[in-house]
Amino acid sequence: MRNKLISKTSLQGYASSLSSGLVAAVAGAGMFGMGMWEPLERFVYTGFFLTRDRLTPQTWDDRIVVIAVDEASLDAYGSYPWPRDRYAALLDKLLAVQPAAIGFDILMSEPTPEDPVLADSILFSGNVVLAVGGDAQGQAIQVTSTLTEPTQGFLRVGHVKHLPDSDGISRQAFLYERHQDAIAPSFAIALLETYQQSLDNLITNATIEAPATNPKFQTQPEKYDQTQPLWINWLGLTRPESAEARQSPQNLTTLSYAEVMADDAPDHILAALQNKIVLVGYTAVGIVGNTEDPLRTPFEKRIPTSGVYLHAAILDNLLQDRFLQRMSWQWTLVAIVMSGIGSSLLLKPLKLRSRILLALGALLMGWVIAFTCFLAGVWIPIVAPIGTGILSVIAFQLVEERERQTLKELFAINLSPQTAEFIWEHQGELLTQGQIRPQELTATVLFADIRGFTAITETLPSEVLLPWLNRYFEVMTDCIMAEGGVVDKYIGDAIMAAFGAPIPRHEPDAIRQDALAAVRASIAMVENLKSLNQEFTSQGLPIVRFGIGIHTGSLVAGTVGSRHRANYSLFGDTVNVAARLQDMTKQLTQDANHPILLSETTYLEVCHQFPGFEKEQIQLKGRTAKISAYTLDV
Repeated sequence: MRNKLISKTSLQGYASSLSSGLVAAVAGAGMFGMGMWEPLERFVYTGFFLTRDRLTPQTWDDRIVVIAVDEASLDAYGSYPWPRDRYAALLDKLLAVQPAAIGFDILMSEPTPEDPVLADSILFSGNVVLAVGGDAQGQAIQVTSTLTEPTQGFLRVGHVKHLPDSDGISRQAFLYERHQDAIAPSFAIALLETYQQSLDNLITNATIEAPATNPKFQTQPEKYDQTQPLWINWLGLTRPESAEARQSPQNLTTLSYAEVMADDAPDHILAALQNKIVLVGYTAVGIVGNTEDPLRTPFEKRIPTSGVYLHAAILDNLLQDRFLQRMSWQWTLVAIVMSGIGSSLLLKPLKLRSRILLALGALLMGWVIAFTCFLAGVWIPIVAPIGTGILSVIAFQLVEERERQTLKELFAINLSPQTAEFIWEHQGELLTQGQIRPQELTATVLFADIRGFTAITETLPSEVLLPWLNRYFEVMTDCIMAEGGVVDKYIGDAIMAAFGAPIPRHEPDAIRQDALAAVRASIAMVENLKSLNQEFTSQGLPIVRFGIGIHTGSLVAGTVGSRHRANYSLFGDTVNVAARLQDMTKQLTQDANHPILLSETTYLEVCHQFPGFEKEQIQLKGRTAKISAYTLDV
C-alpha cells in the first residue's frame, strides 16, 4: 500500500513539474516565433567562428585570389574613383597569366570616356564578370550599356546584394534573385559559371583541377533565391596584416593591385593567378567605409571589410560545398519543447545543489554538442533550447516555492526538520488546488494538560505567566518533535500532538512505530519536566504538574477555516479518547512515576517494549462499552 502511495505522490509531483515545463516550453516557443532568441543566437554564431579559428584554423580554397585596391595602390595610381582604363590595364596585364575568371566587385552604372578601352579589354579577356547592385529602394543598379553592348556574349553580370543582420554582420547570402519568371545569378554564381567555361575551353591539362562543386547550386536555382538564403561558412581573417599572412593557406590569398601591376612584379605573384578565380575590389578602409559596400564578418565586427570578401567566401562555399546547414525551425521547436519539459522533470527529484550542477552540466554539454556540430558544418540553435531550459528552471522554482509557502501556511504547527522534509517530499498526497485534501488516517494522539492551571493564572501577572507557559511549551514541543510528532494545536495550557500525521500510514508496522514514538515522547516529556521544574523553582515560579493521555485510532485530517484563515486539524473519536485518558490521569497517585495513561489499542502496540498494567475501565460518553486504561511500569 505504501509503495502505491509513494508512486501516486511521485506522479502528482511530476505532474506539477510537467505543468511548469509546459509553461516554459510555450514561452520559449513564443519567443522563438517572435525572433527574441535570435540576437543571442547570432552572438553564439560569432563565438563559434572565433573559437574554431583558434582551435582549428580553416583553409580557404586556393583557387580564389583577391586583387585589392588598397592604400598602397591608391598612393601609386591616384585617389578614388579611378578611371576605368585602370581596370583595362589590369585585364591586359592578366592576359599573360590567364586567370580562369575575373570579377570586378565595382559598380559601373554610369558611362565614362574610358568605357571603350575597358570594353575592348573585356572582349580580349572573355572571362570577365561585372557587378549589378541595388539601391535603398530595391531598384537594380545595372552595368552601363556602354560596357554591356560592345561586349555582348563575352561578359557576364551578377548581383552583389547580400543580407546583413541587424548587428551589421553578413551571415546569409542568396545565390539567385528571382522576379516573376526572371532569374538573375549572384556575382559568385556568375564567376563560377565563367570559371567552369574557361576550364572547359582549355586544352586538356592534367594539372588543372576541375571545380569541385555540387551542381545542385546551378541546376536548382529556385531553391536558392532570395527567399531561401544560405548560411555563410566564414573561414578566418580576411584582412591579413603582412605579405606572408596574405598568402597563408589559413587566409585568403590577397594581392595588392600595385604589386600585380608593378613592372618588376615577381614571377610567383603572377603565377599565383593562373587558372584562378580573381576578384577585384576596393579594400582601402576609407573607401570601404564611405563609398563601396562595407562588410562585417564574425572576425571583423568593428572595422568594415570590403564586400569583395563576401563574394570570395560564397565562392569558397560553392567550390567546397560547405555552406552551414542550420537546423530547421520545426526541429528547433522540438528541441525547445523537449528542453522546457525535460528540464523540469529532471530537476524534480534533485536537491538545490544537484540542480545547479545539472544545469551547469547541461549548459556545458549543450555548448559542446552544438560546437561539435558546427565543426561538421551544422548550426544547431543553442540559445533557444538552453534559454527555455532556464525559463523552465525558474518556473519550476517559482511553482515549488509557491507550494512550499502553501504548505507553511496550511501547517501552522511545529514540525521536526525530518518531518517537515518528509511532508515536502510527499506534498502531492496533501495538496489539492492549494488546500490539504481531506483524508482518513490511523495515528496516535497525545494529549497533555497542566494540573491547576487556573489557580496559577490567578497568582501570576500576565507578563510573567506567558513567558512561563511558553517556556513549558518549548520544552514539551521539543520532546514531541524529537520523535517525529507534530503539534496539532495548543488549547490554552493543553498540547495536542499526533504521530502518524499528516502523511497517512496504513501498514501495521508503521502504525506500531508511531505508537512507540508517542510513548517515548511522553516519557521524555516527564523526564524533561523534572529539570524544567528545577529551573522554575530557582526563578521563584510555580512548578508544573501535568497528565498525558495517548490513544491510537482513526482520524479525519484536513483544512479547516475560511478563505481568510485556514489551519490543518485532526478530528475524530480518537482525539476524544486521548483527551479523556489525559483527564483520568488526575486519579493517579502523586508518587506515580509517569502520569501517563494509554488506551488498550496503544498499549497492545507498545507492550513488547514498554510493559505496564491495566489501571481501570473508563466509560466514555456515547459508548456502551468501557475501554481499558493502562499505565506504564518503567
